[in-house]
Amino acid sequence: MAHRVLDPDPLKAKATASALRLYPYSQRDNPLPTLHLSPNGRKWSGTQPRGLLYWQGLAKALESEPVLDRDRIMLGMLQPLGIEKDKHFKPDEIQKKILTEAALVGEAMARAIGYAKRFNNVKVWPGKQWDISLFLKETSQETPTHTQFDERTSWFYEAVGVSAGMMGREVGAGQVYLEAAKDKNAQWLQGEKNYHLHVPANAPVVQFWSFTVYDNETRCFVDTGLKPDRSSRDEIIKNSDGSVDLYFGPKAPKDKPATNWIKTNPGKGWFTYFRLYGPTQAYFDRSWILPDIEALK
Repeated sequence: MAHRVLDPDPLKAKATASALRLYPYSQRDNPLPTLHLSPNGRKWSGTQPRGLLYWQGLAKALESEPVLDRDRIMLGMLQPLGIEKDKHFKPDEIQKKILTEAALVGEAMARAIGYAKRFNNVKVWPGKQWDISLFLKETSQETPTHTQFDERTSWFYEAVGVSAGMMGREVGAGQVYLEAAKDKNAQWLQGEKNYHLHVPANAPVVQFWSFTVYDNETRCFVDTGLKPDRSSRDEIIKNSDGSVDLYFGPKAPKDKPATNWIKTNPGKGWFTYFRLYGPTQAYFDRSWILPDIEALK
């Protein structure tokens, strides 16, 4: 189980994380120690494999997963493909070709659903490029009339988990995830171009805000060897009115503070999450407005 601690004090954060214990309820009276593994210094990929490897991984994962009611329709659709619980996945050459192409087409559909969201009221502010990234009604992805299939596809193509606290429903608590994949002129964000974002003063947060850049193919942090994010808790340069100017591009701008710059990779597209930790009323009534990301000449 992955977890993170938001306390800015590294000693307090380590103590909080170390105190977390996970064990079967049946062992609650005498649980085994919980093993904590730090990702620091490790390079790993959270990207799903493509092509036939996707189906092979899916078949393998199915072996260790319980069959839930919500999954039965999907499992029924997998059976004609040769993927079935407690049965070995052995596609022939024709099936391999078809499944390889199907995985690529399916991912293209997921990317379109995620990066060009078309849900009603998904825009945070009218006329802006910022979307509400986590657009599920409930963590179950169920509504009184239907399952949120496309909304689920959009979120889980980009992310790996969901909780009630991530849905941004309560003033002063939880988080809000705002997403942009295009600039002010509705052009896709590109790693070879330079961009600017002005974050107005008095951001609507109890805790802090953060801006993170992700590769739009891997959905992982942009791999530049440098930090892929900036937040209001970092040592960034603020303007006299408390606002912040952030910059993005393959090279640090010569006349701007490097602390306010995030490096991007030429030839690779990117998208971002602007997170509000502990969103305040100014977010919910939309009185605080985050401008669009602008391309620089």
